[in-house]
Amino acid sequence: MDKKNLLQRIITGSLGAGLLLFCSMYSQYSYLLIFIAIIFFSSKEFYRILKENNINPNNYLGTFLSVLIFISTFIYSSQNSIWGVHFLLVPILPIVCLSALYTSENRDSLLNVSMTFFGIFYISIPISLLNFLVFESGEYEYTYLVSSFVFLWTSETTAFIGGSIFGKNKLFESVSPMKTWEGVIFGLLSNLVVAYFLWNYFDDRTYMFWAGFSIVVLVSGVFGDLFESLIKRNFNLKDSGNKLPGHGGFLDRFDSFFFVIPYVFFYLKIINHLT
Repeated sequence: MDKKNLLQRIITGSLGAGLLLFCSMYSQYSYLLIFIAIIFFSSKEFYRILKENNINPNNYLGTFLSVLIFISTFIYSSQNSIWGVHFLLVPILPIVCLSALYTSENRDSLLNVSMTFFGIFYISIPISLLNFLVFESGEYEYTYLVSSFVFLWTSETTAFIGGSIFGKNKLFESVSPMKTWEGVIFGLLSNLVVAYFLWNYFDDRTYMFWAGFSIVVLVSGVFGDLFESLIKRNFNLKDSGNKLPGHGGFLDRFDSFFFVIPYVFFYLKIINHLT
């Protein structure tokens, strides 16, 4: 990575992380707006990549429904209103399928409908689970959301540095030749250190809880990043877009996060059940 690209990456990452943390911590409505933007731009990128490779999902409907699902789960989880996820998810399947009658005139209709659905399930469903995480107690609480970001960014940064200096053993060379086991180990060790500080800051949980949290974020984040690399490799792409200088596109920046949130959600559910 050249110095100019590295500088762009640092500046964009710092500004983006600051904005994301501010919106997540300021209020539930700033949280709502920032994640609507993430879903919207990520969905647009995903469907654009498909269209540029002769696959024709219903990108407008897919993007609209992705945003709608997030908003509906926000309303449902924050206000326990019927105008939420249960009310809106039921008609989504027929809408997407019926849209193929008007948008597809070839034998690829099933593929196009499937990829429309995949965009929704890949991007919107995981992020929509956040609403049940931040409103679990009935009031907006960002602790686990922000902690997920901290663990994810820490592991990614130290894995990049450690892998660049000491990396020899490839993690999954056929998909992402730059990732190494040494980098993953650096990410793990750094997350365990961060877990120690979070344990001291939030005294209502044990260190083992935070250590387990950090490992869940690390492992799921690695697989999320590898899966997006698989998508890009399938279409011979270096980046998913160019909206974020030094980082590529929104999918490049949030690919790990799409996988992290479902596993964090279930990790917390399991821990709460056991304790």
